[in-house]
Amino acid sequence: AASGYARSTGRPGVWIATSGPGATNLVSALADVLLDSIPMVAITGQVARRMIGTDAFQETPIVEVTRSITKHNYLVLDVDDIPRIIKEAFFIATSGRPGPVLVDIPKDIQQQLAVPVWDPPVRLPG
Repeated sequence: AASGYARSTGRPGVWIATSGPGATNLVSALADVLLDSIPMVAITGQVARRMIGTDAFQETPIVEVTRSITKHNYLVLDVDDIPRIIKEAFFIATSGRPGPVLVDIPKDIQQQLAVPVWDPPVRLPG
C-alpha cells in the first residue's frame, strides 16, 4: 500500500518492519522501488546495540543487506539523531532520482525518551 501511495502521488511512502525476518521481507520491495525510482522511507527495527554482531535472535545486518538496493542507509546510534536522520531520509528519497532510504533503529534506542528538535536545517550536498 505504501509503495502504491508513492507511485500514485509522487510523495514518499513509508514502510515499517520489525527486525530480522520483518526487515528482510522488504528486500524485494526495496529493489523494486529503486529500479522504478519511487521515493520510499523504510524504518526497520534492530536488536539492541550491544547485541549487534552477536547473532542474537532476529538479528539481521539489514543495513549491509540493503546497501546496494537503497539510495542511502542509516543505523541510528543515538536517540537524539532521529529527527535529523528522518529529515535527511525524506530529503534523500525525494531528491535527484527518487528512491528508497532505510533507517534501522535498534531496540534500546526505540525504548529511550527524547525531546525531538525538528527545526535544524538539513545540510546535504546537492
